Amino acid sequence: MTAAESTPERIIAALTSFPEELTRLLADQPREALLAPASDGGLGVVELLPHLRDWEEIFLGRVDAMLTGDHPTLPAFDDELWAIERDYRGQDPDAVLRAFLGLRADLVEHLAHADEDSWHRTADHETYGEVNLLWLGSQIVASDTDHGTRIREALG
Repeated sequence: MTAAESTPERIIAALTSFPEELTRLLADQPREALLAPASDGGLGVVELLPHLRDWEEIFLGRVDAMLTGDHPTLPAFDDELWAIERDYRGQDPDAVLRAFLGLRADLVEHLAHADEDSWHRTADHETYGEVNLLWLGSQIVASDTDHGTRIREALG
């Protein structure tokens, strides 16, 4: 979804459908496939799911800050070492998926209750400068698309 295609309705629809897609993708996978590192040396599902969950927590905090605050500052995060620092391989993929699904439900609820003006509320992102909620929603959808692709590739 490009910025020009982004509308609150499309963003909410995409954010709502991704958990269903992810759940279907993982449903029939053997536990070994969820715990295996990626064959190409990249992140496996065991690392991608906690990464997705951790960013969902950040996205939820950003949405909340933008809906309730007056032009908040959104910090940048360096996630390069999270897999090691947060022991992603030691986390249970099923529990991580449940946590992600709960966070996503909260995120969608926040956005579903946002009126048209709220989608244009702004924040100062430490990396990207002034952004609005519509931009942030589009970024979350893009993140979902990227993670979905990476998870499919990791599963082979």
